[in-house]
Amino acid sequence: MKALAKFILRGRLQALLVGFIGGFFPLISTAAIALVSICKGVKEGTLLFLWVSLLLVFIQQMSGENPLLTAITVASSGVMVLAATVHKYMASWQWTLLSISLGSLVSAFVFGLLMSSDVTELLTTAQTLLQTVNSQQPDAQFDLALTEPMLLGLVATIMAAGSIMSMMLARWWQAGLFNPGGFQKEFHDFAIQAKVAVILIALLIAGQLFLKSYQLWADLAALPLLIAGLALVHFAVKLFGLGRQWIAFVYIGMIMMGKPVTLILVILAFTDSLIDLRSRLVGFKNSKA
Repeated sequence: MKALAKFILRGRLQALLVGFIGGFFPLISTAAIALVSICKGVKEGTLLFLWVSLLLVFIQQMSGENPLLTAITVASSGVMVLAATVHKYMASWQWTLLSISLGSLVSAFVFGLLMSSDVTELLTTAQTLLQTVNSQQPDAQFDLALTEPMLLGLVATIMAAGSIMSMMLARWWQAGLFNPGGFQKEFHDFAIQAKVAVILIALLIAGQLFLKSYQLWADLAALPLLIAGLALVHFAVKLFGLGRQWIAFVYIGMIMMGKPVTLILVILAFTDSLIDLRSRLVGFKNSKA
């Protein structure tokens, strides 16, 4: 990975090559755009974003696939330029993650306004796929009551989650090249400010009052808190010298159990924002020493 990061930063052609070919692999293309934006500035990051987007649009025109899928990829790349710029100048994971959530939400809203026919086509495809799965696997029984707002909310959530992982990969690459160990420290220290955490929780609670179709939109507010909760877990595991299997258990729990585990992480992050759990954990460890 370090060799790949060096290759990306070697020049525009190399960055474009990775940006384009990396689109066939998870996170690589968007992480490359973020890395260039962080290390070489907004201009270079924007140029890479535009060239990659141009290639993607050309391929879409040739293949005739749903334009919305290409638009989602292009928008995700644009969100990476925004997030990387915020991170470069504010050096704050809080505002970086908030910019990603906001950028993903705005992108999904624009899709609904300007590409309604393509959204409807994708919705029909998704419903057909769910019907096929239900008929082949009776035990699955996925909910077929999928609406366009739900689909767009899901698109925004997937965009935000992918962009957050891409941003972290880019920052990990950067730290590996210029500041070994720097990414781990800033991630372990990441917490949401109390005022911001209260606003995010208020949005989450308010979202439960919305129609089911729009609850996913409000759930975007949980993503920064979820990442902060994971950061707290990583911090605690390192502080107490616990094995990495504890971190693995958390991630497996998120995959296998879903909401219960993510809710616990969100609550932990919110509590940390209010009473600084990290300092209390350090004090507890020192008192036992």
